[in-house]
Amino acid sequence: MKILIHTMSTKKVYTNTIAQIGGKVITAIISIGLIKILTNYLDISGYGLYSKIYNYLSIFAVIADLWLYTITVREISHHKNDKKMVDTIIGNVLTLRTIFGGGIILLSLIIALVLPGYSSLSALIGIFIVSWFTLFGLINSSIMSLLQAYLQTEFSLISTTIGKITTFGLIAWTAYWFLPHDTMMQSESGKILGFALVMLAGLMGNMIMTLLTYIYASKIHSIRFRFDKDYIRHILWISLPYGIALFLNVIFFKVDIILLSILEPKNIADTSIALYSLPMKIVEVGMMYGTLFLNSMLPLLTEAIKQNSNEKNILAEKAYRILLLFGFGLATYLFTYADEVIHLIANKEYFTNPFWIYTSKDALQVVVWIFFFYFLSSLFTYILIAANEQRKMMYINSGIAGVNILGNILFIPIYSFIGSAYVTVITQILLLVITYSIARKYIQIRIITVFSSLIVSCSLIAYILGTYTSDYFWQSPLSRAIIGIIIFILCYVPWFYGIILSHKK
Repeated sequence: MKILIHTMSTKKVYTNTIAQIGGKVITAIISIGLIKILTNYLDISGYGLYSKIYNYLSIFAVIADLWLYTITVREISHHKNDKKMVDTIIGNVLTLRTIFGGGIILLSLIIALVLPGYSSLSALIGIFIVSWFTLFGLINSSIMSLLQAYLQTEFSLISTTIGKITTFGLIAWTAYWFLPHDTMMQSESGKILGFALVMLAGLMGNMIMTLLTYIYASKIHSIRFRFDKDYIRHILWISLPYGIALFLNVIFFKVDIILLSILEPKNIADTSIALYSLPMKIVEVGMMYGTLFLNSMLPLLTEAIKQNSNEKNILAEKAYRILLLFGFGLATYLFTYADEVIHLIANKEYFTNPFWIYTSKDALQVVVWIFFFYFLSSLFTYILIAANEQRKMMYINSGIAGVNILGNILFIPIYSFIGSAYVTVITQILLLVITYSIARKYIQIRIITVFSSLIVSCSLIAYILGTYTSDYFWQSPLSRAIIGIIIFILCYVPWFYGIILSHKK
């Protein structure tokens, strides 16, 4: 019976994750299309400003979030059979997220006024618009935490896709019909208007996505704002330590953009940010897949650790295998086809940097290895969350953030954005080592040496085949990238299929 329950639960994790991944694959494709439009519609400094603003607001979003999404999933998982308690949890979290989101709008503008590189009219308009984007994103994720706890996130495929299509359509309409690039670039007011319309398109897409998610979730469970002082105090107390830890974690992923805007010469700062932000955006799009899988795994992992059953070790091992396979495979593919990927989504300015010897391709070949280290460190981080040991992450991430900030301050003046790329990867390696050493105290994590060696070997074979066959048979960047996908699928799918089947044993 236990084997049957474990099999059914694991299958639900896979189907729930696959449903979310299906939505994210679609939205990732749309996002790549958006990047291509934006890098051609905005000049390189304009895209740098666009990236800088979203990076800036993402830090405030984490402050407002306080890791409430993951904690809420865990809390609802503990009280699934208590409808009144679930109402209390989701209602109070929704209230907290909305209040904090409103604070973002004011705080982000005040700080921007005194922060170098963020006080221009275009930047302030963009920050104001994106702060509202962030507010709706927080509300949406509050509702999604309910669906995640019940493993019913399939609708996110529809809501996120419609939201992204809305954004894509509005930006395409602006770029190709309402205010084309040549018209926009004729005056400073035209540049500001075009930039504002791009930002507004993102806000409209997020608003529609949030509305659709609410309509669907309200059919499963009633959703309304609540304000229970005792519960708010409770949820803040348990989420604050990891919220601080998450903030510090985001700092070492996001602070490099802020430091680039401060430490680089003013005339090239936004250009450097654009060249660095493009490959980092690709990495961010890919990183969310590991998080989606672990969010689906969290309710089962939490219950297994609570009961101290052997299933916790089985779940951890399967997660390790899947994250290793995808993390290393994705990193190797993008390293092999970095030139083709950048060519497909950006214009020539991202290949020829008149200010420095490095390009977006150089940065991409460094930061792709974040996938491998991030996926595995996230597994060990989620084990600590499931074990209610999120407080430890506050101390871990504070040290990691300090190393990252110091590294960026030392290397940006010497190596520009490529220095930031190396510092980010190194700090991610440190995080992996530390979280693994702590998480193994709660779960017997068996590092499968043979499996790991086989995955590395498959990656090496795929790299060799991709390097020496695609140029021989194919000429265009698109065709080389496609043949590369086929090569990597043929190398990796049998291993993924084997992992899925193994849960039956």
